[in-house]
Amino acid sequence: MHEQLTKYITDHSPLKEEHLQQVLSYFKPLRVKKNTLLSRIGEPSRRMFFINTGCLRVYFIKPDGREVTRRFAFENSFSSSLTSFIGGTILKEATQAVELSELLYIDRLDFYGLVDTVPGWDLFYRYCLEYAYVTNTRRLEDFITLSARERYRLLLEENPEVVLRLPNKLVANYLNITQEALSRIKSDI
Repeated sequence: MHEQLTKYITDHSPLKEEHLQQVLSYFKPLRVKKNTLLSRIGEPSRRMFFINTGCLRVYFIKPDGREVTRRFAFENSFSSSLTSFIGGTILKEATQAVELSELLYIDRLDFYGLVDTVPGWDLFYRYCLEYAYVTNTRRLEDFITLSARERYRLLLEENPEVVLRLPNKLVANYLNITQEALSRIKSDI
C-alpha cells in the first residue's frame, strides 16, 4: 500500500533508503467510505493524508450554511488543511471523502518530528508548502480574473478528472456557480 507514496516522496525529496523507510513507518492505512468526514470544522488538523485511491474534498461552510469547495485531491497527492496543520489552530474547513478512498495518513506530531530528525524530510515539506502556495494563489487569481466559462475551460484543461468523476453539484460548487449555470456552460462548449 506504500508503493505510490514511496514514488511520490522519492520524486520530490532526496531521502536515503534508511530515512525513507523511517518516514514510511509513520504512515498508517485508512480506508473510508464515500461521504466520510475526515476532519471537522472547529477541531485542530491532526493528520496529513496521502490518497492512494479515491478523492477528498476540502470545503468551507458560509454563514448561510452553504458549502464552498476549496479543493479536490485525487490519487497520488497529499491533502491537509495546512493552516491548521502548521499552526495547530482549529479548522475553518472540513475534509470529506467524496469517493470510496484508500488513504495513508501521518499524525501532525509525527510529521514534525520527522522534519526535525530525518535529513531531507524538511526539503519534502518545503516542496509541499511551495506546491500548496502556488496552487492556492493560482486558484485565487483565476477567481478574480476569469469568467465562470473561462474557469470551467481551465478546469477541463488542467484537472479534467473533476468534471469526469464528480457530480455536477460538486463541480458547480467548486467553480462557485449554480448547477444551472454549469449546464449552460457545458452545452455551449
